[in-house]
Amino acid sequence: MRGLLFPLLWLLSACTLTLEVVYPGHRITGLKTQGTYCASANTRVDFRFSLEGRLDRLEFFWIPEGLSPSQARPEERYTLWGPIYSGEVRGFVEVTPSGGIRAVSLASPSGAALRPQGVTVEPLPERRLWLRGHTGGLAGPYVRAANPVIPDSSPYCDPGWYP
Repeated sequence: MRGLLFPLLWLLSACTLTLEVVYPGHRITGLKTQGTYCASANTRVDFRFSLEGRLDRLEFFWIPEGLSPSQARPEERYTLWGPIYSGEVRGFVEVTPSGGIRAVSLASPSGAALRPQGVTVEPLPERRLWLRGHTGGLAGPYVRAANPVIPDSSPYCDPGWYP
């Protein structure tokens, strides 16, 4: 018996087994934001998008119009940790009059709010929100909001968005 075991072990050691684990992907579509934010007070810039799949984390980029997310400074990036599940996702990015981000909050499709967190960026007048989802450690594509967000300097600024 021992004589058969050694050649069998030698043959098995020459074999290689490769396992490939594939995480289900995700897709973010229809990212939209309100069109303005107040130039004289903090504003919650509302956004919404459709999510297919599940996200482990979601990156936000609040960058000047015309730049790509890869050009964002560290202060202009923010990551919200999930999980975030499929459905229509709504939330807001709280911005200052100078264009800084004070907080990010979103409601999951089930309606449960995730914890808000914040970061500050330097002022620039016209910005666009970009997102990028991650699932299983794999980054998805950058998703650009359909519209830029511009400052409103009117004395009675109320950029509430009621889509």
